[in-house]
Amino acid sequence: MTSHIINYITQNTGLDRSKVNNEINKITSYFKDKKIDLNKIDSLLNIKTNEDFNLLKDEAIKGNKINTNRLLADTVFEIENSIYYLNAINQRINRLNEIQNMKKGNLNIETIVSSLRPPVFWKDKAMLIEQSKKWNKYKIQTALKKTYNTEIEIKSNSSIRKDLLIKNLIIDLCITANFA
Repeated sequence: MTSHIINYITQNTGLDRSKVNNEINKITSYFKDKKIDLNKIDSLLNIKTNEDFNLLKDEAIKGNKINTNRLLADTVFEIENSIYYLNAINQRINRLNEIQNMKKGNLNIETIVSSLRPPVFWKDKAMLIEQSKKWNKYKIQTALKKTYNTEIEIKSNSSIRKDLLIKNLIIDLCITANFA
């Protein structure tokens, strides 16, 4: 086994020893007396995929480049859900905009988030608070323009790869979140 294959196994198992051993046993059983082929390993191993777009959206808006990149590679984009993805992004950016509009007084972010209507789901509060610390009015307006332009592009051009547009938007949002 090459170092590339070993790295591939460790990345896809999250360094869990039992999973690593399981994957190595699969490889040795399948490739007994054969040359190991990386293309066949892809189909043989239990590659983890992320089907929760909200994880990716939250990490990108938070500006976490490493997790965004990892989740971009692991997330399965369904082309028919492109508008859903855009709506999920827009809802979060609009929520951040609401928080920015309410920051005028001496209220802290936790108080502002608690007073939002409709209320923020308790699991999303910590993420929303962390994201709101990175975003200002200018960044929010930039992000809204980018999502608007992406939506126009998706709706006006049927032959374009919608998943690539969404991925580019997510990368742009991550970059914008980290912009000073």
